[in-house]
Parts: sequence; C-alpha cells; structure tokens
Amino acid sequence: MPARKSRILLAASFAGALLASTYGNGLAADTQATWVGMAVITGSSGCTGVGGTSVGDLDVSVYRPKITGTDTATFLSMMSTASAITFKNSSESTAHQINGSGNYAATAINGRAKGFTYTGSYGMMLNPGPVSAETSVVFLAGTINNYFNVIGCSIGFQGAYSPKD
Repeated sequence: MPARKSRILLAASFAGALLASTYGNGLAADTQATWVGMAVITGSSGCTGVGGTSVGDLDVSVYRPKITGTDTATFLSMMSTASAITFKNSSESTAHQINGSGNYAATAINGRAKGFTYTGSYGMMLNPGPVSAETSVVFLAGTINNYFNVIGCSIGFQGAYSPKD
C-alpha cells in the first residue's frame, strides 16, 4: 500500500478512536447540527516539530456550534493525515459559537497514537454569525494558540463548511 494511502487510513482510524474514547456510546444518539469542510493552515509560529502546522497544510474539519439551549458547547475538530484534535469552547458565554476571543479545552491524539487533553486560547471570526440550523455555508478563520499543547505554538487557519445531513 502506498505510504500516503496508509497515512490517510491511519488518520481516519485515529479520528475514530478519538471520537469513540471521548464520547463513548452517546455518539449514536447525537443529533446536534454540524457543518463539515476543510481548514487550511495560513500561518504558523513557534511550531517547530509539530506536524500539520506548515502553511498550506489541509485538514478535514468539523464545526459544531451551540445553537439551542440543550446543545453542547461549540466544538471545532481538525484531522490531518497523522493526528486529530477537537477544541471545546470554554468561553461560550462571551465568545458564542467560538466567535471572538476565548479559551478552549482540547482532546487530541498525536501521530504516535497517544491521546491527551490540554487547554489554550483562540481568536476567531465566524461568518455568518450567529449560525442557525438553516445556515447553508459557514466560514471560520482565526488563530489557535498552544496548538497541540506546545507553549508558543500558534496556527492561523481558514475553514469553509457545509451542513452535515
């Protein structure tokens, strides 16, 4: 099997393991609105040795905004060919739907299949905002600090998302 195809299959396995370990059996009953798309890395600072942080790197990404009172906090997930990470908005009351500046709690799995959690900060711009269940396209751009729990590592990104059935 070609190395690239092998890495893609490995990343899909990591992402599945991350989701299953994070959310367990409740995953099947989940009906919260989500948007799926791609996120491109537009800037990187202090990320030497952190894979997937080079300008132009592309991640599969899922955006899950808090829309109703019963929804979970907003989440943003990014999956590369060798790692996966999901950011939970810890600042929902001041940066609703991860729009603005705030803090996050992350769950990640690295390229060596090690899972871990950590915290950091972000600055994001959401368009249009706020997102409703009827929103057809979502654009999200910003900076994520402390990326993959590396102090001083910040990435810039732009993502475009469409509704997931």
